[in-house]
Formats: sequence, structure tokens, C-alpha cells
Amino acid sequence: MDAIINRRLLQYWLERVSQILVLDPDDNPYSFPILGYITKSCALIHIIQSISACHEQYFSAQASVIALEERGKALASFRKEINGPKTAPQAVLLTAMLLALSHGADDDMADFGKQHLFAARILINELLQHSSHLFEHDDLSRLCFGMYLYWEMCTAFLVDPSEEPEFHTLNMSIAVQRMGRWHHPIYGYGTELLFILMNVGRHCRQVLHPPRCIPARETILEQQLLKWNACSANSSLGHLYEALRKHGLILLYRICGCNGYFANPDLKDLSLEGLIDNYAVETVHHLLEIPMTSNYLNFQSLPFLTAGSELKKMDCCLRNQVLQRLRAVYSLNRLPVNLYVIQVLEELWILRDNGHSSSWLHHMLHKGWRLLLG
Repeated sequence: MDAIINRRLLQYWLERVSQILVLDPDDNPYSFPILGYITKSCALIHIIQSISACHEQYFSAQASVIALEERGKALASFRKEINGPKTAPQAVLLTAMLLALSHGADDDMADFGKQHLFAARILINELLQHSSHLFEHDDLSRLCFGMYLYWEMCTAFLVDPSEEPEFHTLNMSIAVQRMGRWHHPIYGYGTELLFILMNVGRHCRQVLHPPRCIPARETILEQQLLKWNACSANSSLGHLYEALRKHGLILLYRICGCNGYFANPDLKDLSLEGLIDNYAVETVHHLLEIPMTSNYLNFQSLPFLTAGSELKKMDCCLRNQVLQRLRAVYSLNRLPVNLYVIQVLEELWILRDNGHSSSWLHHMLHKGWRLLLG
């Protein structure tokens, strides 16, 4: 291994930065357990040191020289490891995800690390094709797959359909079923929910490019979201899951509102707009039930954006609470995307108050932004 280890930055990663990736700091495979992989991947140690250096400065646009140098070394090493002798797939996937995170934290709003997502997808496709019993006795493979699935869920609505590479949905679906209710440190037991939300995000992006409705597909996605049940004894995790589930429904209803085939029983008493309003308020309340000091805040920006964007002028108190919570999320993980979410929300509220009902996704894409949310 040729990489020079910066012990201070590595220690900072182990004790501080890696915590933004998990629900529970005491169940963190990206902290000290990762030491077993950094000896196998120069790219991994370089990107860890780069992100640590950036995190110290709140991912400032004036990042330290060492942060930029380390990311450059990570990219060069990553290309060699992808094209050269096989590095441990877990290390390669983690490196790809962290490279994307570093791009997503830049001040380039259009760069969400797409090339790294596509590289990871190739690796996952190969892994799933050649490992039919991958998840039955291999926690490391489950860890990698879940990490990748969460990443796909967060980016599915960002990828232009014309650029979408091959995606093996059947293999992914089988892998999700094999994962079952295995507890993943990033998101807990919600593997199936993430898979549904990934499909919702990808479908909504397709609907916007060019605008068209696909009622049969939308009805299936709606039913999957309506039927999914968290069954979690952890109240904070239950609140997070319910917020994510309703985030999916709100996004689906707002973007695919032309569908007259939605079968939500609540639509018997409410208009689609009324149902979206109710879900938005309920989602915000679920998220606010999670303690301000909880690590679960790291995973709130996406549902807060979806629900918060639907709040009306009369919901000014909730609007303020959403902004307060997003600032708390930023204080916790230091990721600038939380501040950009605040900007998008404030722009959307002005539009809402003037009678416009555009989705946050349409608004963000129109701005040319591709925010990596989580």
C-alpha cells in the first residue's frame, strides 16, 4: 500500500465524521471496523482523509489544500483499482459512495457524483449476477448492498432518464427479499421501503422527462407504499420510516397527479390536494418527534424537503420549525446540502403563497440543481 496515512485525519474520521453515516454511533461499521479495508485500498484511505479535512471546515468552498490533494489521489487510485486486480468489493463500493458524498458537498449544485453512482451500479450488478446466495450468510455483502440501495434511493430522482445505464431491477428485487428485515446500520430494517422509494423516485423523474403519466405503474407504487409497515419497536425509527413512506406518497401524488386511478381510501373523503396537505403536516410532525440530539437527524433532509415544500402560509409555525430542524441537521453533519434545502424551501414557499403548486423536484431541476439528499 502506497498511501500515506494522516493519523490525525483518520482518527477524526473514526471518531467523528463516520457518525454521519449511521443511525446509531455504537453500531458503526464505517468507524474502527473499516481499518480492515484501508490496507487494501489506497483510494479509500485518500477519500476518507479528504472528507475528514473538508468536514473540519464545514465543507467550505475554500477547502484546505490537503482535502483537494487527497481527493485527487483518491480519484487516481480509484481508477487503478477499478481497472486493475480486484480490490475487496466492499472497499470499492464504500470508496465510490464517499467519492459521491465529497462531490455532493461541493459548491457545484449540478454534481451529485453521478459517475461514481454508475460505477457502483456496475459493481453491484456483477455482484448480484454471480452470487445467487449472496445475503444468506454474508453480513458484509448485505452491508454493501444496503449502503448502495440507500444511495440509489437518494439519487433516483436526479438521474436524467436519457443517461440512465442498465439497471437490473429483477436482481435488485430478489436481493431486497433476501435482505428481509436484516438491520442495516444506515437505515435499520427498511430495505424494502428504500427499494420502493427508489422506484418512486426513478418513476417521478421519468414522468418529468417529458411530462407523462403511467397510471398502472403509479397505482402499483401507491399500493406498495400504503401496505408497507415499519413494525419497529424503536419509536424514533418508526417516526423516520413513516416520514419516508409519506414522503414517497407526497412525491408520487404531486408529480403524478394526473392519474385518476389512485386507490388511497382517504381519497373518498379528501381531494388529492387535501390529502397531500395532511400528509405534509403529518410527516413534519413525525420528524419533529425525533429528539434534536438524535443521530437520526442525519436522515431527515429528504422527507423534510418533500413535506416542508407543501406547507401552506397558514402553517408558518411548522415552516419555522422545519427551518430550525434543518439548521440542526447542518450543525450535526455539517453538510452544506441542508442549507441549500432551506433555500429551495424558502423559494417554494414564495411560489406557494402566490398560488403555484410546482413540486420541489421540478423546481430544483429547473434551477439546474442536483442535490444529494439523505
